[in-house]
Amino acid sequence: MPYDSAKDPWRGSAVGPTGLGRAGAVVTPSDTVDLPRYARIRVFAPASLSSAQLRILPVDQADDAPLTLQVTPGQPSVLEFLVRRVLATGTTAGLDIHAVN
Repeated sequence: MPYDSAKDPWRGSAVGPTGLGRAGAVVTPSDTVDLPRYARIRVFAPASLSSAQLRILPVDQADDAPLTLQVTPGQPSVLEFLVRRVLATGTTAGLDIHAVN
């Protein structure tokens, strides 16, 4: 899917994606459905996992070119990408994933 300005909470705003979040929501990974609003992603991998990966589509990334990021178990991470989709395929099960808007 191409960029959709209606889903971009920072479009035309002085508040950028590095600012403090004003809302949040649990993210359920999907291989076909974009987030209702583009967001920064906060992810936590439980320490019980030996390794973890998160597969995402940043806002300007083509559908067929996702990024696979390593997540450190036991430490929360806020991604430095504005994300439009978190993919189920390639994302480790059991991650705690939230959209930060």
